[in-house]
Amino acid sequence: MYRVTAWFKENKVVKEFADLYDAIDYRDSVDAHYPTKVMFRKVISMREWVYNCWNVVMDHNKNPLSAIPDFSTRHMIMQVLAWMWCIVFGIIVGSMYAGVFSMVLHTLLLGAIAVTVGTFEMAKKNGSHFVFRKGYHSYGRGRGYTIYRDEKGIAHKVPLDPKDPGGEHE
Repeated sequence: MYRVTAWFKENKVVKEFADLYDAIDYRDSVDAHYPTKVMFRKVISMREWVYNCWNVVMDHNKNPLSAIPDFSTRHMIMQVLAWMWCIVFGIIVGSMYAGVFSMVLHTLLLGAIAVTVGTFEMAKKNGSHFVFRKGYHSYGRGRGYTIYRDEKGIAHKVPLDPKDPGGEHE
């Protein structure tokens, strides 16, 4: 978003544009009418500002912790900082329980994020970790039978065909 502001003797004109070249064209046309001052600025929306602020603090590739090479160490430091802020907000609210509740939620949230990022990084570096053995089947198939319940709810062992490799989608 771009904002062009022009001051004339008696009034002020402000117009915003999404396109840079439209804003430049408007600035040039306003400037042709001899204003006392013309200002051309890039305006950051509230949404973009919040997004940028979040990334500066929470994105481990953009915050100052990015200088730490070990991902696990960065995660642990972020976890400690999260606990510190939980304690601070618990004190502000005046309730120890609010701080403990917030700590548990932060631990779950940051832990889930760390597991997800770690899984993505492992898949990026070596995807073969996620390839199952050829002919792999679940343990249930390995038993050689399945459990079937009749109309009365009584369980019966039903042997599986040894020639059938099994698998729901095969």
